[in-house]
Amino acid sequence: MYFDKTMRLLSAGTYYSGLRHKVIANNIANINTPNYKAMDITFKDQLVLYAKSNNSDTMDINSLPPPTSIYSTYLSDQRPSIDLNTVDIDQEQVKLAQNTLFHNTCLQLLASKLRILKAGITGNI
Repeated sequence: MYFDKTMRLLSAGTYYSGLRHKVIANNIANINTPNYKAMDITFKDQLVLYAKSNNSDTMDINSLPPPTSIYSTYLSDQRPSIDLNTVDIDQEQVKLAQNTLFHNTCLQLLASKLRILKAGITGNI
């Protein structure tokens, strides 16, 4: 099914923000795990690559890179704890709130686009 570039980017945004939510939740769950290195997803870079790809007109959500290829450890602003765990709960909560806002915004924009398409198809414009 063909959608415009905005629909594809919003779909990719919800996909990556969902993955990032899982990674942040995993970081929070491992806050007391010795030697655990906090992870993050660089989905903004992935979205830029997706938008600039030569075949982005025919790409769909299934052609996005697999999650394991986009995980990366990040350096916390804080020093690691005594047990070498790099999870900072304050940073994780901020990232979780930002990610939730981004995800909800993408979903609302997708819903608006779909309402417009539905109205056009049914002739209720």
